[in-house]
Amino acid sequence: MELNGIVQSLRNKSILVTGSTGFLSKLFVEKLLRIQPNMKQLFLLLRPADTSSATQRLHNDGVEEHGQGFDSFISKKVTPIFGDISLVNLGIEDFVLKEKMHKELDIVANFAETTSFDERYDVALDVNTMGAKHVLDFTEKCENLEMILHLSTAYIYTGQIPGIILEKPFDISETMKETSKFLDIEEERKLVQERLNELKAAQVSKKQETTAMKELGLERAKLYGWPNTYVFTKAMGEMILNRFKRSFPVVIARPTLVSSTYREPFPGWIEGFKTFDPVVISLGKGKIPCFLLDHESLVDIIPGDRVVNAVIVAMMNHYIYHMGSSAHTEPMNGIRVLEHAYDYFIENPWMGKDENTVKIDMLVILPTMASFRQHIYDNYVVPMKERKIGFVKRFVELYEPYVLFKRIMSVKAKESEEADMFDFDPKCIKWKDYFTNIHIPDVIKYVVEGLNGKN
Repeated sequence: MELNGIVQSLRNKSILVTGSTGFLSKLFVEKLLRIQPNMKQLFLLLRPADTSSATQRLHNDGVEEHGQGFDSFISKKVTPIFGDISLVNLGIEDFVLKEKMHKELDIVANFAETTSFDERYDVALDVNTMGAKHVLDFTEKCENLEMILHLSTAYIYTGQIPGIILEKPFDISETMKETSKFLDIEEERKLVQERLNELKAAQVSKKQETTAMKELGLERAKLYGWPNTYVFTKAMGEMILNRFKRSFPVVIARPTLVSSTYREPFPGWIEGFKTFDPVVISLGKGKIPCFLLDHESLVDIIPGDRVVNAVIVAMMNHYIYHMGSSAHTEPMNGIRVLEHAYDYFIENPWMGKDENTVKIDMLVILPTMASFRQHIYDNYVVPMKERKIGFVKRFVELYEPYVLFKRIMSVKAKESEEADMFDFDPKCIKWKDYFTNIHIPDVIKYVVEGLNGKN
């Protein structure tokens, strides 16, 4: 399908969106409603605890942006649904509603995921891996389905070796280590259940159980060549989709590190800390004296609205798409990000609890894990100050795969009469201006102050 028909192609469509309380899914829903008010229906899959707050937020934001008529419009176009992607039939118990969806759905957009790098292995498997299977199973009865859109991550391909990552599917049982043992998803699920049974028999506390399941996820991920539980379980989700997909297309969207919006629906929309934000905020607070980075490594950041535009374009082209900035512009690296953050906090210093400004120094940058560990030993272990640096060590362990990433995402560019409406090209982004005038101020305003009860 030509890109010039994107808006028209969405007319009279019924779309199910899973994970609809997430940042990208909210941007996706807002964009669809804004560009094509003549869509037939949007079904939003919500866990029962999320339903009231999520729908109220959608109404409030919409009324503020579009006026009082938006409330009536939403009630006609949007149907919240109780459900859970980790369950069979997506946890939807209403038989009549399921029948209606099976008859009417044209597109299923699966945005549901758990993004913690060190999530409990049982939770990550249920959501990121089996969730993909449950979506496939649910669509088996859909009479008019045109496609499944699945949100993945570009970092399912790891690597500190420079080069281009092509947009190709994952095969079932494929691993990131040539010498690793055979990957069997069903065996992984059995291993999880056996471990849970052992922990139950040992009568461990909930906290101990959570720690054990987190450790198991990281252990299994590294066994097969992935750096953390998140990308490992997302890769297995892709394997299932690629192996068991049916006659209709499965479109896989692989964004890199998602940040606040650049332009739509307004600059700086952000919900929750995104991947690199905790490091930036810790720099501003003067709590992180050193970090792991080098000049060749890419921190491939892409604003959320650019991702959603690329997702909608990908829906019209039926393939796998990477969504990042490393292939289109002078690649952003982590040192430049921290330099921009340093400049921001020099001009806008953090206010400490004593109402005094926090004075900061630029971080000591260590290019390898070996140099980082040596620096920690010389400056904190030997002087017996290790307690002050414990959280930095944890940061580095989790972030290593991202801050030492040296590969470029292959990204297909498209031109059309709708290019401005669906602009996802990062060439126009002035990164220093974006970080210092949009992203960092709004992370502080909407996330940090929100967590502190000030916003």
